[in-house]
Amino acid sequence: MKTHDALIPTRFMCTISFLIATIMVFSTMHENILASLPAKYTDANWNQNRTSMIFALSVTVVSLTISLFGFMAGFSMFLPAANVINIISHSLGCIYTCVLIMEAWHFLTAWYVWAFFAAPVAVVELVIVIGTFTLGGINKV
Repeated sequence: MKTHDALIPTRFMCTISFLIATIMVFSTMHENILASLPAKYTDANWNQNRTSMIFALSVTVVSLTISLFGFMAGFSMFLPAANVINIISHSLGCIYTCVLIMEAWHFLTAWYVWAFFAAPVAVVELVIVIGTFTLGGINKV
């Protein structure tokens, strides 16, 4: 069994798991927003925190979609380094997102999950896609 025979399905599963966990946060974000508010809060505070959390989750979904597109289109499917980075980052992102749901962490944690686990992989994926179009392919041997 070759290395990429294990990396490719593992990468797919990690990315899909992270995407599903992020979508699940939309249904439980009420508790995360409440964790960030004082005992007596105003509707303006609630709406501001809710907007921030929705935006954080939305950019995470967009980043994961970029990563999934680059993978499914074949731009980075057979690049072992990109696969390993993706697997590690999305596995950790999925774990932190699940704990965010279960423990009702502060809503700002969603921004940290995006910044450390979703955005860097999306940037790497965009570099690979742009490099493929401008340089004529990174996968050349």
